[in-house]
Amino acid sequence: MLINQSIETTFGVGTADAELVQFAAPPFTADDYLIEKTLNGDETAFESLLRKHHKRVFSIARRFFRSRETVEDIVQETFSKAFFSLATYRRGAAFDQWLAKIAVNNCYDELRRRKKRSESLITDLSDDEEYWLESKLSQSAFEIHLGESEREIAAEISGKLLVGLSPEDRLVLTLLHAENNSIKEIAQITGWSEAKVKIRAFRARHAMRKAFTRLRKAEERKTLANLGETAK
Repeated sequence: MLINQSIETTFGVGTADAELVQFAAPPFTADDYLIEKTLNGDETAFESLLRKHHKRVFSIARRFFRSRETVEDIVQETFSKAFFSLATYRRGAAFDQWLAKIAVNNCYDELRRRKKRSESLITDLSDDEEYWLESKLSQSAFEIHLGESEREIAAEISGKLLVGLSPEDRLVLTLLHAENNSIKEIAQITGWSEAKVKIRAFRARHAMRKAFTRLRKAEERKTLANLGETAK
């Protein structure tokens, strides 16, 4: 009773109208209509959803994996899970965010599977990457303006460093820096608390710096060894 009176006072509506205010359903989006049609057996409606959101899902998977085959598997698995879970989607919510969460969870699961199999995806640095390390590290390369080609090399090295991190560290750094999600958005996607996201991001950056230092020292030792061989 008090709730209805409060609504009447605030919005200037009667009791019957107040009930409508309390229980009004959120407006349907274009995606919601396609979902309803899909649930009613219209297969072309889901194909429309796939075409509309495929690029976004592909982009998420590509941030985590370099293999196109793996990326395409993640995309296919994401839409497959989405199709069979459509009945659980809450109408009026952001379907693209709901779909992105499924995609990120699939990527996270794949990262953990690879970690359990102890797969090493780190490859030797290319000549261009070795040159980049030698010529740019002393200039704080991650903090200065880089040319387009240098940015590409830096991105390749960052990708190789990420591979060596734990699935959780790689997940949070990719979402935070590659996908430019906020702490709040990452918490919504992963189901973690915002405090946990902040702590994990801090630890992940620390792990990334340690991996970068190890890579730098390894390249320095490699250079010294090559010089020693040349001097003989």
